[in-house]
Amino acid sequence: MHVRKANKTDKIQIQALDEELNLYRRNNFSPSTKEFHERVNPYEPVMDNDFTDSVIFVAIDEDDTIVGFVRGSVTERSNHKLSKLGYIDELFVKEEARGKGAAKELFSALESEFKSHGCDLMTTHTDYENDLSQGFYLKSGMHKTTVEVWKKL
Repeated sequence: MHVRKANKTDKIQIQALDEELNLYRRNNFSPSTKEFHERVNPYEPVMDNDFTDSVIFVAIDEDDTIVGFVRGSVTERSNHKLSKLGYIDELFVKEEARGKGAAKELFSALESEFKSHGCDLMTTHTDYENDLSQGFYLKSGMHKTTVEVWKKL
């Protein structure tokens, strides 16, 4: 398995993984948060400009199939001491490819990319129910910082 920067020719495979990620998320929501996450329109597909507006890496298996991806973006935060933020938009590895280091390699590649852009920190959000994701990020050296709460009116 190896990791490389994604390009537009990877779009179809990344889109398929993105759809698999979104299905996983929908199936993982608890009854108390399902309505919060419910969308009127489906998730937006991967677009050509995503390859220039964000940073995407892919994990490729021995059959040259993309089995995982990470997408991140860099933003400026005014009025913060840590002002240049690397944000992990999505990180996903197919279930059958998990446990082989792909997520760790994808995370590391994105972290290096954020450092090269001068980011002060990197962050992400996970769904409350996604213990797998939260555990991975904590093992990768990230720390919990905020809790989002909601109430239907």
